Amino acid sequence: MPTFNSLIYERLEMTSYTREAIGGLAVAVVGCGALGSEAARLLGLLGLGTVLLIDPDRVEATNLIHSPYLRSKNSLGRHKAEVLAENLAAHFPDTHWQTLACEIADVGFQRLRRCALLLSCTDNTLARVETGYAAHRLRLPMMDAGLKGRAVWSGRVAWLPGGRAACYLCQLGEARRAELLSFSLSAAQSCSAPLHTDQPLPSTPTMASIVAALQVDLGLRLALTPSELTEQAYAWELSLPLPETSWHSFTIRPSADCPWHSSEDSSDMVILPMDQPLNESLAQQSAQTENQPASLELDWPLCVKARCNRCRHLWSPMLRLAVLRRRGVCPACGESSLSAIETLARVTIGDSFAHLTPRQLGLPPDHLFTIARSL
Repeated sequence: MPTFNSLIYERLEMTSYTREAIGGLAVAVVGCGALGSEAARLLGLLGLGTVLLIDPDRVEATNLIHSPYLRSKNSLGRHKAEVLAENLAAHFPDTHWQTLACEIADVGFQRLRRCALLLSCTDNTLARVETGYAAHRLRLPMMDAGLKGRAVWSGRVAWLPGGRAACYLCQLGEARRAELLSFSLSAAQSCSAPLHTDQPLPSTPTMASIVAALQVDLGLRLALTPSELTEQAYAWELSLPLPETSWHSFTIRPSADCPWHSSEDSSDMVILPMDQPLNESLAQQSAQTENQPASLELDWPLCVKARCNRCRHLWSPMLRLAVLRRRGVCPACGESSLSAIETLARVTIGDSFAHLTPRQLGLPPDHLFTIARSL
C-alpha cells in the first residue's frame, strides 16, 4: 500500500522534480520578504532536501501582508528567516529548513558550497552584488529575481550559471559597478519605482507569487539539467499591464570590462582555523608551496579606523566597509555621517593585523578564505 509521502509526491515523479532529483538537493534563498518567502514555499511543496534561508532583517508590520508564513503570533520583531523556517517546517516536514539571520556577505562559503543553486530574492542592489560575488567565487549557479517597479506590473528573472558566463556584475553599467564595488553608497536603492502614477498599482503578494514561480521553476530545471544551454546566462522579463502583456527572453553576454572576468584567478580557497593568528596560518600556507609568500585577500574590505564627521571621534569599528556606510553610528554621539580613515583588504605575514585571528577580525565562520601567492 502506498505511503502518505509517496502519495504526496506521486505526480512529481512524472516531472523533472522526482524524489531522486529533489530529495537530496540544497538551495539557498537570499532574502525572506515577499519574493523569498514565496520561493521558499514552492521549494517546500516540491519536497526539496534542504533550504537555507538568509536574511538579517526582522518582521515589520508592512511585511505581514506579504506572506502567511510571516504572519504568525508574536512574529513582529523576530528575524524573518527564523519565523519563515518555523512556519514552513510545520507544513513541509520533508525539507530541512536552515536559517542564517545575517547578510549574505557574512555567510561562510563552506555553508554556501553545499548548495546546488542560489536564489537571490532581495530588493537591495548591494546584497545582489554580494550574492553574485559568492556565486562567482564558488562557481555556483544563481537565479536572480526582482519586481521591477510597483507601477508597471513587471518582474525579471535571470539565470547566471557562474564560471566564465556573465555574472550579476556584468549587467550593471560601469559607473554603477564602480559605485557598488567601492562601497561609495550609504544605502542600496530598492528596485521599486516611485509611486507618482494615476494607474492602479499591482499587489506585491500576487506579483511576488508570479515571479517566484518563474524563479524556482526555471532555476531548478536549469540546475538539474546541465548542458551547453545552461552554461550561458539568460534573463526573462514579464510585464502585465492591461490590456497588453509581454514576455521577453534574451542572452546576457559577459561584459568586457567586468572586473570579475578581467583576468584569470590564480588564488586558492582554503579553510583557516578561526582562532589561530593569521601570521601563523599564512606561514603554514607559504610552506605548502615552496615558501611562496602567501597573503589573505578579504572578500570585502574592513574598516579598521573611522572618524565621526560630527564630533570627530576616532575609533576602530572592525566592520565591513559596506556595513559601516549603511548602518554604522558613532559610539560617542550616535551620528551616522562617518568617514572611513583606514581600510583593510589584504593581510600579509608582516602586517600589523596579522597577529589577530579571523574571528577577531570579524570574518565569517565556516568560510573558505582566499589565499593569494606571490611568485
